[in-house]
Amino acid sequence: MPVSEMTLLGWFHTAACMVALVAGATQLCSEKGTAAHALRGKVYFWSMVIAFGTTLFLYSVDVVIRPGQKPLIGPYFGVFHWLAMFTLLLVVLGYVSAKRQGRTFFAYGHPVFMILSYWLLVGGGINEAFARIGWLQELALVVSPGAKTLAEYKLVHWFQFANHAIALIALVAAIAGVRRLRRGAGQVRCA
Repeated sequence: MPVSEMTLLGWFHTAACMVALVAGATQLCSEKGTAAHALRGKVYFWSMVIAFGTTLFLYSVDVVIRPGQKPLIGPYFGVFHWLAMFTLLLVVLGYVSAKRQGRTFFAYGHPVFMILSYWLLVGGGINEAFARIGWLQELALVVSPGAKTLAEYKLVHWFQFANHAIALIALVAAIAGVRRLRRGAGQVRCA
């Protein structure tokens, strides 16, 4: 569905996603443990709850499950709805973990859950952009002239690969940072 056919709920969902994208990117690049970090974290949390909560009410009215199969008419709860529920779970776990970082599981869990939720947000954004924005589809067809679906666009695969790589680097850096902080705190206690 092109941008021109989006519903009011679709636009509300998109706005919440944009807020989450900005808040999440700012969180990744900013100092942790500050009052500003906590405020941005709340903005990210609530924008993600709104973005992925509204996903559960967005349906394609004409969904084809497999090529050659008759389209399903009416609401269809599919893989993107399940991914939205999983992302909501990650965000809630990350938010709950933020307040319990004195315990090892939560100290590592908070950044891991939040980075994974952001990874899913960006991945969904990549797919949505190529599905809805005409000039991006045209650009993708220049790179993959015979492509008939979003899954066949090489450009989508390249952007998703970059998203995966960045998320992996962020996860490794976050885990290393938590480990370094916890070791430093342990040395202070022993002294």
